[in-house]
Amino acid sequence: MNFNIRNNSNPLILAAVVVTFGLAACGKSVPPGQVSDSAAADAPKESATLGKAISDTAITASVKGRLGSDARVSDSDISVETNNGIVTLSGTAKGSDAKNAAEELARATPDVKGVDNRIAAPTALDSIAKNAEGVASDAGEAISDTVITTKLKAALIADETTKGTAINVTTQDGKVTLSGEVASKRERENAIAIASGTGGVKKVDADALKVASR
Repeated sequence: MNFNIRNNSNPLILAAVVVTFGLAACGKSVPPGQVSDSAAADAPKESATLGKAISDTAITASVKGRLGSDARVSDSDISVETNNGIVTLSGTAKGSDAKNAAEELARATPDVKGVDNRIAAPTALDSIAKNAEGVASDAGEAISDTVITTKLKAALIADETTKGTAINVTTQDGKVTLSGEVASKRERENAIAIASGTGGVKKVDADALKVASR
C-alpha cells in the first residue's frame, strides 16, 4: 500500500488521512452468483440479444419499483439501466447510506448478475475536506498541495469504482500526478475524472497510472 503526501504538517489533514485508511479497510462482499464490482463496471452497456433485452427491461422495472418504495433512498435522483443482467445505477443520492441502500436493493432483485454503482453521494470525508479547505481560506492562503493531495486521496478511497489504496497521488504547484496500477480502464478514467474535479487542481498527469494486463 503506497500513500505519497508532500509537506504534510496540518493536524486536520493527518486526521483525514487516518479516517480514509480506516474506511479503506472496510471491504464489501458480493453475493454468490453475482460478478465483482470491477467486472460489472467493465461489462458491455448493451444487451446481447433480443431475449436478454426483454429480460433486462423487466429487471430495470423491478429495481425501479424497489427504489421507489424504500424510504432510505427518498430524495435521491437515481437512474437504472440493465444490460445482460448487470444493473448500472447512476445519478445522485443524499448520502452514502442512501447510495449503499440503492445498491443493496438492486442486488436483491431476482436475476441480477451484478451491480455497477456510479451514484454520486457526499460522505463524511467531504466534510473533512471542506474543513481543511476552510482552514486554508481563513488563513488567507490558497489551497495547498497537501490539502489537494489529501482531498483527492480521500475521494479515491471513498469512491467504490476506484481502489484508492493502489493509486499514488502527489501534488506540486497544483499539478496532480497519479501513478500505480488499476484493475480496469473504467477505474483509470474514473480516477482521472475525480482528480480533475478536485478543487485547486490545475492539471492532471496520469501517464504513470497503468491498467493491469489480464
